[in-house]
Amino acid sequence: MVRIPLAVVRTFFAVVLQGLATFICGSYLIVLLKVRPRTRQVPRVMRIWANSFLFVTNTRVTVEGADRIDPSGSYVFTGNHTSNLDIPVIMGRLPVSNRFLAKKELFKVPVLGGAMHAIHMVETDRRVGPAAHRAINDQVATVIAAGLSLMIFPEGTRSEDGDLLPFKKGAFRIAVDNAMPVVPVTIVGAFEAWRPHAKLIFGGRVTLIIHDPIPTEGLTAADLNDLRDRARNAVAAGFDRDTD
Repeated sequence: MVRIPLAVVRTFFAVVLQGLATFICGSYLIVLLKVRPRTRQVPRVMRIWANSFLFVTNTRVTVEGADRIDPSGSYVFTGNHTSNLDIPVIMGRLPVSNRFLAKKELFKVPVLGGAMHAIHMVETDRRVGPAAHRAINDQVATVIAAGLSLMIFPEGTRSEDGDLLPFKKGAFRIAVDNAMPVVPVTIVGAFEAWRPHAKLIFGGRVTLIIHDPIPTEGLTAADLNDLRDRARNAVAAGFDRDTD
């Protein structure tokens, strides 16, 4: 009985406070990067934004396997996508600074879009063919040159029922082309905390499982299917372990 009213209140405050946090953090990053392009404050501000959202939505995150990666390394993270909470979970709790592939519509949102451009989020347009791939590769090159990591959801969209969808090969092509290790991650609990298209945020416990990195040095396009399957199997194993 109390769960729904609490979710209503939580959702209201989440929308209002996170809108304010987006405006403050986004504006700060836009100005800061114009004045000090080499500043090291960006990861800190991104984590403040993400963790503030997790806090106000009462999303309590446990991270497992952080010791499997080097905080100074550069990786391609690939994981399941079931909730809008996935991005703040990754941004706020992964122990490395990472950037996302984001649809172009988000870059048109005032302040948010400007901040995303400023911190080198990768803009994607699914409606464009080969030209889009070249544009993505150019943006990815900028991210890699800065020693950052990429987070890509290989399913291509959020799962409507929480089940793991087939993985597409794009993320793994990027990893192979740039000899970056692939790190599968499993996000457990985000679906229940905030389901796709749901109007209410319930929050709750979320577990972020970081699996062993998969090296890509020496791999070619012929290895993409196997690499994709290995990553998906690792992500699926996180769910299987959680339900044992």
